[in-house]
Amino acid sequence: MAKEINKINTKKLKRIEPKDIIQDDNPIIRKISFDIPFPLSKEDKTTMNQMVDYVRSSQDKDETKKRSLRSAYGISAVQIGKPKKMLFVRIENKFGGEAEEFALVNPKIIKSSTKKSFLDSGEGCLSVPREYDGYVLRSSSVIINAIDYFSEREVEIEANGLTSIVLQHEMDHLMGILFYDRINKLNPWAMNDKTAIKIK
Repeated sequence: MAKEINKINTKKLKRIEPKDIIQDDNPIIRKISFDIPFPLSKEDKTTMNQMVDYVRSSQDKDETKKRSLRSAYGISAVQIGKPKKMLFVRIENKFGGEAEEFALVNPKIIKSSTKKSFLDSGEGCLSVPREYDGYVLRSSSVIINAIDYFSEREVEIEANGLTSIVLQHEMDHLMGILFYDRINKLNPWAMNDKTAIKIK
């Protein structure tokens, strides 16, 4: 979706700062998020706009330096203390094309592949201040049903590779699950599924 079309007005927006992000020692991060009515309330629109702004800003070198932001592919509403089923994901195009953006309300995975994939370097999270070594196996492709915030329509999204992993990571947040919950505690770098796809 074009950034120009989905431009967020930040002049009157209270922007998310690092101190606003709930950390994993806060019990709120383990809350299960709830469905919200659509059309969104003014408060929920503000929340989504804040999330869109944060992720976009976190992928901008000047903004990250100026505001001391941690870079992120995505964020969910519970990470700013609001256990509501809203998330935003942005995957930059490595070849300089338009980024993939997903601003989703009440997302639900309706189909997932049995084939797995994982990030070669492991996963990280805005709500997890320390590094956790280990592979996180996830479905290599998923189909998600949700309401698209930008178009205000129900959509069905088929995601693969990195996009699939990031969307699943954010949707885990909606269930109170953190990425390190999925790491093999006895052998973090164990790879029992030899058919899993490595993503760099």
